[in-house]
Amino acid sequence: MVIETPFAGRFPKAALVLAEARGALLAELGRWGGEVVELEPARVKAAVVGNGRAEKRQVAYVVRHAFGLEQEPPADAADALALALCHLRGTLP
Repeated sequence: MVIETPFAGRFPKAALVLAEARGALLAELGRWGGEVVELEPARVKAAVVGNGRAEKRQVAYVVRHAFGLEQEPPADAADALALALCHLRGTLP
């Protein structure tokens, strides 16, 4: 399983909601017992697009072509697919 490392945002309430969801996910993954790999968003962008500060639309474009999708996926889905792509390719530790 691969997940994105959290980052500090400008919105404390959103960060709290993210922390709660992340905690629930990690608790369930702990019960599952598999390995959990965490990757930083900038490293994923650098591996997929070639630029750690790439825009979401650039990530979506690359993911669309890598997976042979008819349309670019929504931003959150593109981020998740980029994580999966890096993990599957073994691009990042």
